[in-house]
Amino acid sequence: MGEAINTSGMGEDHPLPEGVAGWSWGAFVFSWIWAIGNRTWPGLLGVIPGIGLIVRAALGMHGRRWAWQNQRWDSLAHFQRVQRRWNIAAGVLVLVVLIAALALVALATHAQRAAQGAGRAVGGQLEL
Repeated sequence: MGEAINTSGMGEDHPLPEGVAGWSWGAFVFSWIWAIGNRTWPGLLGVIPGIGLIVRAALGMHGRRWAWQNQRWDSLAHFQRVQRRWNIAAGVLVLVVLIAALALVALATHAQRAAQGAGRAVGGQLEL
């Protein structure tokens, strides 16, 4: 069974091969950056305050299809490889942000406890 005809970059009037449609974490997380890289210009609307989350959700749901329709890809395998890299990058970024947020919470908690401990050391009141 041979590979399907490459309809990438031919617009929405051409059929999508199996494996193109699906959620895109890369498009959701990187929104306008992903949109530029995948020639999906409506994704640039994500920089407008107030509609960014709506645009991100639309990119997450439909981005892979739009990227296939808007840009010429060497093959389905090439398309899937590039989109997988976007998804991996999104996962790494989300993980880094979560770790940084947890570290900040831990540091703030530690600083608060240290300040409370110092207050108790001088009779329960902080001296200024």
